[in-house]
Amino acid sequence: MRVLVAGDQGGIGRACAESVRESGGQVHGVDAGTTDITLPGGAEAAVEQAHAALGGLDGVVHAIGMSGRRLGDGRVTECTDEAWAQVHRVNHESVFRLLRASIPRLGSGGSVVIVGSVLATSLDRDFRTVAYASAKGALIPLVRSAAYDAAPAGVRVNLVAAGLVDIPMARRALGSERIVARMAELMPLGGTPCTPQEVADVVTWLLSPAAGRTTGAVVPVDGGWHLR
Repeated sequence: MRVLVAGDQGGIGRACAESVRESGGQVHGVDAGTTDITLPGGAEAAVEQAHAALGGLDGVVHAIGMSGRRLGDGRVTECTDEAWAQVHRVNHESVFRLLRASIPRLGSGGSVVIVGSVLATSLDRDFRTVAYASAKGALIPLVRSAAYDAAPAGVRVNLVAAGLVDIPMARRALGSERIVARMAELMPLGGTPCTPQEVADVVTWLLSPAAGRTTGAVVPVDGGWHLR
């Protein structure tokens, strides 16, 4: 399995890359310091680089994301123009660009997996960031549309909706005594944040032939958050 991992220097992306390698696959990783897929032309360049480096492409993982709190993301009446624009550029637009570039380069049996968020479909008093929720929420119809279009060619497209994951981007939440005290309520299955590896395990399954009949799905890895 030859896989492009976009965001391989982040907590979830790094775990995905390691998981693919451990399963016997090959990985070409890109991130902002190498080839930035959030910029025009970046996704196309990353796909071509991966295809050349690996001698073909069987799978693609999008594991890039950003929080816009430092830019002013918050409630609808508080969110700044900068936060809205930048969060959508990184969390939504880059997914569109990567799907557009990668699907034609994948043969039958190919798979694209996007790492999203449970906040796409849920609201919580301690996680009121409208730009982030909107950008992640918009991934659902995007992934379904891509899956519908790619299915006749044998290419699958799926979305992993992660809950709170123990990575640097979650530092604010994990450093809050109030949120930590609510973990049994937020994620009742386990009562703790997910590990990057738990997300990567599901991503690797969706890349594999074992998920060969699964496409257009939103697979939760959130300890039951979405059940509330």
